Amino acid sequence: MDKRHKYSITDSGKLKRQISQYLYFFPAVLLAVLFSYKPFIKTIANSMSLVDINGRIREFVGFENFVRLFSDKNFTTSAYNTFRFALMFVPLDIVVCLMCALLVYKKRRFTAVNELLFVMPLTVAMSSAAIVFQALFNPTIGVINYVLDLSVQWFNDPAWAMWVVVTLCVWMALGFDFLLFLGALRSIPKQILEAAELEGAGPFQKFFRIQLPLISPTMMFIVVNRLRDSMLLSGPVMVMTEGGPFRSTQTLVFQMYIEGFKAGNYSLGSAISVIVFVLSLFLIIAAFRFERKGVFYQ
Repeated sequence: MDKRHKYSITDSGKLKRQISQYLYFFPAVLLAVLFSYKPFIKTIANSMSLVDINGRIREFVGFENFVRLFSDKNFTTSAYNTFRFALMFVPLDIVVCLMCALLVYKKRRFTAVNELLFVMPLTVAMSSAAIVFQALFNPTIGVINYVLDLSVQWFNDPAWAMWVVVTLCVWMALGFDFLLFLGALRSIPKQILEAAELEGAGPFQKFFRIQLPLISPTMMFIVVNRLRDSMLLSGPVMVMTEGGPFRSTQTLVFQMYIEGFKAGNYSLGSAISVIVFVLSLFLIIAAFRFERKGVFYQ
C-alpha cells in the first residue's frame, strides 16, 4: 500500500473522530444558547430599552429603568424582604438539616424509617406543599393554632407571614440537604472519631473540632445553593401570600412577575432580573471568598 494513501486513511479517521466529538457536544451547546445565553442577552437588552406590550424594543433608554427602580419604594421593600428571607432561611435550613442528619447518621434499628421520613419532602411538589401549609397555618381552622393554643393571624400579620414562608421552604429543602449532610457525616473515617474518644473528647468536642470541619465543603455547597434559591424566591409567595400582607413578603422575583407578566412592563421586569442576577453573583462570590478561610478539604 502506498504510504501517502495509508496516511490519508489515518488522517481521515482522526478527522472523523474529531467531528464526532463536536457532534456529541453540539446539542448541549445548542440548548444552552437557545435557553440560557440568548434569553440572558435579550433580558439585558430589554432592561436598557423601552419595550412595548408585544415584547419589541422601541427605544434605547440606557439606565433609566434602573434609576426608576432604585427610586421606587416597592423595589426597596422587595429587596429588603429578599435579603431578610435569606438571613432567616439559610441559617435555619443548615441547623435543622444538620440536626436531623446527626440524629440518624449512626445506623441503628429503625434508622431506615427515620431516613425515609426526613427524605419524604423530596416527593412533594412545591405548589401542593404550599397549599397544605396554607391550611395548617390558617388562623381560624388551622391545626397549628389549635395544637399550640394560639390565636396568631399568620397571613394577616407582617411580623409572622414571612416566617410561614421560611418554614415551608425549610421543609421543602429538608430532604435534599439532609441527604447531603448524612452522606458527609458517614464518610468521616471511624478511626478518627474513635481516636478522639480515646483521647477523652466529648460529643461537643468531636462535633466542633472534627465533624464540622470535615463536612464544611458540603455545608459550603448547601449555603451557596440556598443563597441562590433565596434570591429566586417566588413560588411559595405566589401560592400562599401573593406578596402580602402590606408587601411584607413581596420579593424581587415576585415583583418581577408582577411588573413583567401582570402589568406588561417588560422593561422594568427585565431590569429587576438583571439586578437579581448581579446580587446572586455577588453573594456567591462572597461565599467563595469565605471558602478560603472557613472550608477544610483535608
